[in-house]
Amino acid sequence: MNKIDKYIIKSFLGPFFISFIIALIIFLMIFLWKYIEDLVGKGLEWWVILKLLFYASANMVPLSLPIAVLLACIMTYGNLGERFELAAFKSAGISMFRFMRSTVVIGLLIAISAFLFSNYILPSAYLKFVVTLVDITKQKPALNIKPNEFYNEIENYSIIIGGKSDDNVTIQEVTIYEELDKSNDNVLIAESGKMQTTSDNQNLVFTLYHGKQYEELNSQVKNKKSREHVRMNFDQWEKTLDLSGFQMTHTSEELYSNHYKMLNVQQLTTAIDSLHNYEIRQKSTLEPTLRSHYYLSRGGSNQLPDTLKSESGNSFLNLIPAENKYAVIKGSLQTVRSLSGYSNQIVLRMHLTEDKIRDHWIEWHRKFTLSLACFLFVFVGAPLGSIIRKGGFGLPVLFSIFIFIFFYILNISGEKMAEQNFVTPFVGMWLSIFVIAPISYFLTIKAKNDAPVIDGEQYRNKLVHLKNFIFRKK
Repeated sequence: MNKIDKYIIKSFLGPFFISFIIALIIFLMIFLWKYIEDLVGKGLEWWVILKLLFYASANMVPLSLPIAVLLACIMTYGNLGERFELAAFKSAGISMFRFMRSTVVIGLLIAISAFLFSNYILPSAYLKFVVTLVDITKQKPALNIKPNEFYNEIENYSIIIGGKSDDNVTIQEVTIYEELDKSNDNVLIAESGKMQTTSDNQNLVFTLYHGKQYEELNSQVKNKKSREHVRMNFDQWEKTLDLSGFQMTHTSEELYSNHYKMLNVQQLTTAIDSLHNYEIRQKSTLEPTLRSHYYLSRGGSNQLPDTLKSESGNSFLNLIPAENKYAVIKGSLQTVRSLSGYSNQIVLRMHLTEDKIRDHWIEWHRKFTLSLACFLFVFVGAPLGSIIRKGGFGLPVLFSIFIFIFFYILNISGEKMAEQNFVTPFVGMWLSIFVIAPISYFLTIKAKNDAPVIDGEQYRNKLVHLKNFIFRKK
């Protein structure tokens, strides 16, 4: 490694890490905007939110790496071109591919690292992210009873208080509605009280003062309009409510471990083979079942026995005695309905299996396409930076955003078309690569020849030659 390689590597690494961190933060902000309703108001511990963001950021790495490589390449070679260092290299007889060598090697290492990350680390990180998010989503909002507002988050209870002191314990004008069953309710009314949770946060204890309890009793007579009830006055009453539903549960990872997004390439290949075998078994069970009901074979030929043939050519139904026709027709209809339901069920299973196979193939190709994009963007960013010859975070950032948005739209569009079976998973997932690869080749050739990307004179000359050729033919 000579001084040129060291200099370019040093110039590349700084913008790359900065761009990667910025892209990761932007994607995390998008994630928070999407799931903000599931996080706010649940009294989550700081470490729970930090763990969720950590796992979420791991899932953003495959998308952050390509844009970081693209932006770093444009900034690095834009700075070199702006300071006329690229011109100095070329005047010294150093070709563009020579001083791009170190950047290409770094891009290749990043692509390999991105694949290894997506294949071995990302499935585990995504599994933990999903489990943590499910636990948070299932958790009820934090206990926050506000004055003059009904609180209904505790099952079978409705609570309203008239006021609450600054210590968040002493309360006034308390009313607790308890639904014991569909026909029996219980109401507690108190002038004041205290509201505290137990040390393990499993129960909410109301200590009520100077109040009344009203309880409706089940009527022994049906459709009786009047209902009996019990009223009781008290000076002090202690009411305990269960808060176990507010605690964060821990979902088992085994529930989601077989999902296709939780698998690496080897596991996805094995799962696809298993799904294909399952689909073949489903197909093989349908035909024998239908054949046994619709064919009467004798001696290997699908013909009716002679005893069921009519010399006069009448239908099979005419051969059945009149007293048995209804039973035969009813039994036949039941058999047909049963076979129809069975065949529809098999067809539905086959469609679901095909969808699962398609999803597995999409995830299989994704691990390669996003990694390869990191390498291809070297041949987009480096030539483009040497052409525009602008460094810093101005024009390079603008170009990078437009190119990455174009790549991302192609990637998402191809994935959606593959999911809807408009194209195969291979075509859908590699669509963005098929489009970016010719663009990278075109930009590299233009940068190598020091030619502008859009040469108006050249295209004008080609149009003139085409016009002359057409009129000459006429």
